[in-house]
Amino acid sequence: MIPSGLAILLGLALGASAPGADAHLLAGASAFREERFDLALVEFRVAQSLGSPDASIYAATTLVKLNRPEEAVEAYGQGDAPGQDPIVDYYRGLACHEARLYQCAERLMAAVGDRAGPRIAGLAADVRAKAAAALAAEPGRETIDWYVTRCTAERQAKRQVLGAAYCREAAGLAKRRPDRYRLPEAEAGTRG
Repeated sequence: MIPSGLAILLGLALGASAPGADAHLLAGASAFREERFDLALVEFRVAQSLGSPDASIYAATTLVKLNRPEEAVEAYGQGDAPGQDPIVDYYRGLACHEARLYQCAERLMAAVGDRAGPRIAGLAADVRAKAAAALAAEPGRETIDWYVTRCTAERQAKRQVLGAAYCREAAGLAKRRPDRYRLPEAEAGTRG
């Protein structure tokens, strides 16, 4: 089922899109509701290519449903600050969690809070608890090494948003260690 918040956003996006994009947004929403996520992704990407300003959000959310979290993180775009819509924040947080970006997931799920209603708030709380468990212990050097390596690899593969997200995660973890292991390198990877 398409969350009502996403349906409301879609309604707001219609009419603000380039000619021809609205039909693809509607077709994508219909396919999403029918849980035909492969088709929904195609339709949202076509709408995006036709100039729809909001189609990328729907495409990213569909990538989450297709269990492609790293692609979703990249598709949602720069940064991991909470936005205006708690449903979108929930899916962004879910993408972060599934991509092992636990600090990002925790921030977004905390921002969802009760803004999304009881069902999504409960799901967000569950993801937040899982992220907290993953972050409970002081991070080991090998963990930070893994994130810095992922950051470098994603940036080399021209996935700048995802690379920066892995470096932000590494930097946040490094700050939780007394020796600040690889902090300057991780922070450098979050820029530009």
